[in-house]
Amino acid sequence: MARADLHTAFFGGRGFTLYHASGAHGSRPLTPHFHDEYLICAQLAGHEECHVAGRLFSFDPGDVVLMNPQQVHTGNARGSSDVDYITLYVDRRLALGLVEDAAGPRCAPEFTSVRVTGRVELVSAITALHDLVRSDNAPGRTLEVEAALQHVVSHAFTEFSNLREPLRRSTNRIAHRKIARVVDYIRSLDPRIDPTTLSLDELASVAELSKYHFLRQFAQVVGMTPGAYLRTLRLCQAARELRTSRRSILEIALGAGFADHPSFRGLSPAIWG
Repeated sequence: MARADLHTAFFGGRGFTLYHASGAHGSRPLTPHFHDEYLICAQLAGHEECHVAGRLFSFDPGDVVLMNPQQVHTGNARGSSDVDYITLYVDRRLALGLVEDAAGPRCAPEFTSVRVTGRVELVSAITALHDLVRSDNAPGRTLEVEAALQHVVSHAFTEFSNLREPLRRSTNRIAHRKIARVVDYIRSLDPRIDPTTLSLDELASVAELSKYHFLRQFAQVVGMTPGAYLRTLRLCQAARELRTSRRSILEIALGAGFADHPSFRGLSPAIWG
């Protein structure tokens, strides 16, 4: 867990959130997790090493990190202690609306690179959006915030996604056909399902693999266990409801399949990072 001298702050508006982290002790050995939003991150200082979809990536100052919804990754477990980065989380619907002008209505685009370097303009745009959102008079500058957000999102998707070239391979694409079939199966399930009712035999059967090979291949290809994947999907569903519903936290926790409020609170930080 991050030390107290790693300074963190959240800012944002409808459909997006900005997370700024800076200071010492930036190593965050978070367990594998994913988000329901697109992630666009500007690395401003420090060196980070994170696993993304089972592969190790290194990020240095000036790099931009791009992740698709439900793309499994870890925290900075092996990088430098002093870090400074700004992460933009963009709701899928908002992203589609912002990029429609660039390519017209189509299936949701996905990023085709995890790490891009030397993109000074994009880093500056993310920093400018952060400075604008966190300013004291941000509530009165809604149009400026929307324009700055659209600039960042349009730039990222136009240059580093399959928005204009649908055949370009997404970094979230699972090359292992049998494991991809299981991931699609899990995503099709009711997110409120209790993970303990989903048997390993059932998933291995969908994959047409033995239980041993299925577990090993799933963890290697996806970056987390099947049970953890399903639990994180449930957390994403609950997070969406927290943002859009007036239901109580307890009602949302129970509706997402958690036994009680404390068990939900204990898991919810996994959706950030």
